[in-house]
Amino acid sequence: LGLPGLPLTLRFDPYAAFFLLPIFFAGTASLAVAAERRDTAPVASLASVVVCLAGVVLAILAADGVTLALGLALAGGAMGIGGDLGPSRIPVLVVVALTALAVLGATAGDNFGFAATRSHLDHPSLFYALTLIGPGALAGLVPFHTWSIPAHQGGSARAVLLSGAIQPLAIYLLLRLLLDLGGPAPPNLWAWPLLLLGSATALIGGWRAASEAEIGACLAGLTMRQSGLAAIGIGLALMGRAVDLPALTSLAQAAVMLLVFSQAVLGTLAQVAEGAVATEVGSRRLTQLGGLIHSMPVATAGVGAALFGFSAMPFSAGFAALWLLFQSLLAAPRTPALALVGAALALSAALSAVALARVFGVAFLGRPRSPRTAGAVDLAKPARPGLLVLAGAGAAIGLFPGVVLMLADPAIRQLQGMGLEDRIGILGLRGYPVLPLVLCALAIVGGALWMLKNHRTAAPREGPAWNDGFAPPPAWLPFGDPSTQSAGQGFLPHLPKLPPIRLLAWRWRPRRVPALPMLLAVLAAYIVALLWMGAA
Repeated sequence: LGLPGLPLTLRFDPYAAFFLLPIFFAGTASLAVAAERRDTAPVASLASVVVCLAGVVLAILAADGVTLALGLALAGGAMGIGGDLGPSRIPVLVVVALTALAVLGATAGDNFGFAATRSHLDHPSLFYALTLIGPGALAGLVPFHTWSIPAHQGGSARAVLLSGAIQPLAIYLLLRLLLDLGGPAPPNLWAWPLLLLGSATALIGGWRAASEAEIGACLAGLTMRQSGLAAIGIGLALMGRAVDLPALTSLAQAAVMLLVFSQAVLGTLAQVAEGAVATEVGSRRLTQLGGLIHSMPVATAGVGAALFGFSAMPFSAGFAALWLLFQSLLAAPRTPALALVGAALALSAALSAVALARVFGVAFLGRPRSPRTAGAVDLAKPARPGLLVLAGAGAAIGLFPGVVLMLADPAIRQLQGMGLEDRIGILGLRGYPVLPLVLCALAIVGGALWMLKNHRTAAPREGPAWNDGFAPPPAWLPFGDPSTQSAGQGFLPHLPKLPPIRLLAWRWRPRRVPALPMLLAVLAAYIVALLWMGAA
């Protein structure tokens, strides 16, 4: 099946098998969201989600550049059908089409086959540049990051799929092209652009997560930070390959695999829960939210689990991935530039903690800021189990990261020739015994609660109600004085805004563009480029 002389080939290996598992997590949630909202959305919405998932799976199973580009074209075309992505639809289509063309250019050779590319690279520098431009743009790395945050907002089925499936697919493409097809001994220079771009992306994503005015933009900033951390891990893996340090390569790949799995689960959870909050409250601005922990406890648990998993707090999935990245840095050759990468990792971790405290404290704790927020209704009962399952899966990744890495070990062994060996276990990682530390913390908290209950004074002292530290509101301000409630602006110092990067950051006017002609144009450009490269 395919064009004359260019058959489509598939390959199911341990590497593809690992990435299919988180894609199925995100795909199931996206289909559930599309089916739940089928009464307010056109019937084509569910079909477009199915086609997009088929394109993602086809790209992961592809064994040649033609099949991989075709899968990207299907996924991008399905993302463009419909209007629930809003003005971000056109940039998403452009980035996906750019990625497909870059993959075709990088694998141009003997029938675009992966085996031929793996055995011999005619132009390594061009291959590396196309990989950074194509999959790097799809992952939202600097300077292609400006499309990412607006596109990841909305809580629609396509936004869920973009965060939970397309983002892991971009990291898969970087790993497949650079570590698998790039050869067993890539140049050492290949590591440094990824380390630089990944550090910048992690810092910008963390800063935007801690400073944006809307909850969706804050969660999208954390997704952008995840991509930056994954790029740092891929850069460290390339460095380990170049200087023949297999332990460094294995640790870095393990960190990337953990980041990908957590992004698929937590990104999907964040989009679903944030979409439910925005639909019920009617606003995404933090200044309009507050007190949702009382009116929407299930949605609050979902957003809180996503924020905690994305952050670098102990016992979270983000902390385990960050711990592996720091272990990789310690195993790398000692250079001053890597110290700057470590500083960027530490600063991005601090920014993620600030984002957790700011978003959860302002939007869900405190007091309601509007009557609609005070009267919000939680998710319907049929939708609650799925959200709680995703929240539990996100918590389980942080508590049992060794289980995820056991699933990833065959893929790491396939690319590197050696796995993590005795570094992983069900109860934790070597040097990071997660479950014993959790049990110790629970014992300390339980002991403190037992002492408070059994050794308190017989005559309790009476005092005014706490009410979150505020005095009782007057009758004419039933929700209290708005000026006494923080919106989180003081969590970060005021810095001058950097000049915007205009590369792939043009402003699109919200106009209706027919989806079918747009999809046909993308497929026509894909076929023309394919024929041209085959003739060359």
